[in-house]
Amino acid sequence: MTESTPTIIKFLLAGVAVLLIINIHSNRRISRLEAEVRNLSHNTSMSISETWGIQSNLWGINSRIDALGEQIAQGTRLSFDETVLIQAYHSATTSADVEVSFMLRIHTPGDTVSVTATGQDGQTHSAEASVIGSGRFTATMNLPLQNNYTFTFTAVGDSITTGQLAQFDLADRLPGRFVYWLNHGHSVRPNHSVTVSLHPSFINNTDGNRLLNVTSLALFIETEDGDVITSWDLSDYLIDTAGGQVLDLPLYREFTLSVGDGPGNIRNDEFTVSRLVIYDSIGIRYEQLDEIFFPGQFDFSRSGTHSVQISDPHRALAWASGDTTVSFGRIRIVDTDA
Repeated sequence: MTESTPTIIKFLLAGVAVLLIINIHSNRRISRLEAEVRNLSHNTSMSISETWGIQSNLWGINSRIDALGEQIAQGTRLSFDETVLIQAYHSATTSADVEVSFMLRIHTPGDTVSVTATGQDGQTHSAEASVIGSGRFTATMNLPLQNNYTFTFTAVGDSITTGQLAQFDLADRLPGRFVYWLNHGHSVRPNHSVTVSLHPSFINNTDGNRLLNVTSLALFIETEDGDVITSWDLSDYLIDTAGGQVLDLPLYREFTLSVGDGPGNIRNDEFTVSRLVIYDSIGIRYEQLDEIFFPGQFDFSRSGTHSVQISDPHRALAWASGDTTVSFGRIRIVDTDA
């Protein structure tokens, strides 16, 4: 052993001692930081809990205020316990027999009570109400299907009393029975060509009323200018159920579109629109518009002044079509000769 060996050992021991001290100090700092993080997490949780508690209380108060307001409004109405029921549909006149039933808080025997239905287009339909022994008034009238209505009553006797009965969205109930969505995917072939596949789903809830059955169901693929690229008749895939109809496609059945510049293809530099067209046994035509996107489609501008983001399809399509009155993504009634 040389004379320098003890010195080296002393230096090594000193280094180990220093590392131990640094390690102990670091562990203490880490422990303090962990404690601070736990405290911060606890305080944050408490704060969030208190905030949610306050928000919940506010929601509860608002709910009670709304309920009280509704009670006051109902208490000041001259009529109450109003019901509106569809009794029958008529395909020859595209109309429905609707029964309106209600009670009046104040009524003088001998008064003549009538009911008026006012459509969104301003047209009115009236019928006299009959009263049964319980004091309940009932009126039946035939109303065109393609309208929503506000019902009012008028009681004529020694004085004239009028009041609102109910709002009845007849036109909205018809397309509201449909459930439809259009899923679509894509595949890329070895030659880098893109194929878009469409997967439609459709339900018609009729509650067993055969006049509401769909007689024709078709899917059209169009350009933004309305030119038909291709179409498929889906009517043969409709099957009856206890509550209506569903679209039952064979396993692995899909509807495909090729992306390219040739005839029958969809282009990657313009908007592509799907149009679902429905006819029911009443003779009403319904439609839903959706926009189809696929990989490789890009943003573009018109005359260098507008840029359309494809991530916002409804806004993009509304701008592309130039028609801001058309609603995309929902089924609506359209004219039968459209």
